[in-house]
Amino acid sequence: MSMKPNLTITLPVIGLLIARAFAWESAEVTHGAAIVANGTNYGVIACARCHAFDGTADGSGAFPKLSGISAYYLAKELRDFASGSRSDAIMSAIARKMTPQDITGVSEYYAKASGTPMPAPAASPDVLALGLRLASVGDAEKGVQACESCHGAGGRGQAPAIPPLTGQYAHYIQFQMHMWQKGYRKNDANQQMANIAAKLSAQDVEAIGLYFQRLTPNATTKRGLP
Repeated sequence: MSMKPNLTITLPVIGLLIARAFAWESAEVTHGAAIVANGTNYGVIACARCHAFDGTADGSGAFPKLSGISAYYLAKELRDFASGSRSDAIMSAIARKMTPQDITGVSEYYAKASGTPMPAPAASPDVLALGLRLASVGDAEKGVQACESCHGAGGRGQAPAIPPLTGQYAHYIQFQMHMWQKGYRKNDANQQMANIAAKLSAQDVEAIGLYFQRLTPNATTKRGLP
C-alpha cells in the first residue's frame, strides 16, 4: 500500500506563511533603514551622508543614485567592495565592516526607495544624438554593442544582475567608464564592460552619460530627449 503525503494547507496556515514573509521583509528593510540613517556602532558610516535617505545622493554625480537598483546588484557590489574585487577609497573601508545582514538590509532598503529626479547638465543636440545611437544601436565600426543590449530598453536594467542606467548621473556613468578603461574596475563577468569601454572615445563616454541621465523609467518613443 502506497502512502501519499498530506499536502493540504489550510487558509490560516497560508495566512501565517504570508505574514511571516512580510515580517521578514520588514525586518530586513528596517535594519537597512537604521544603517542608512545612523550607521552602526562598529564603524559603518551612515549611508545617507553620501547617498541621501532616498538614494538620490547630492546630485553632483560624485556619488551614484541608488534608489530602485535591484537589491541583488547592490548587495553584490557591496560584497565586491568588501572582498577587494572592486576598489574605492570610501566604499571599500565601509563594506569591510558590514555584516551580511547589514549588506542585505541596506540593499533591500535602497531597492525600495523612490529617489527625487534631479536636473541633468546641459548638452548639445549632437552629443545627445550620439548618446542615443550608442545606447540603442552601438557602433559597428568600433565593435561596440548597444548599451541597451544588456541594460535593457531605455537603459531600465535587467534585474536582478544588470543595473539600470536610466536617470543615473552622467558624471557617475562617465567616471565608471573611465575606471573600466584604465583597468581600475574589474568586477564584471568576463571583463565585458572593460572590453567595451576600451573602444569608446572620450566623446562617446560623455554622450552616453548625458543621454542616460535624461531618461526616465517611463521614457516615451522620444526616449527622454528634449
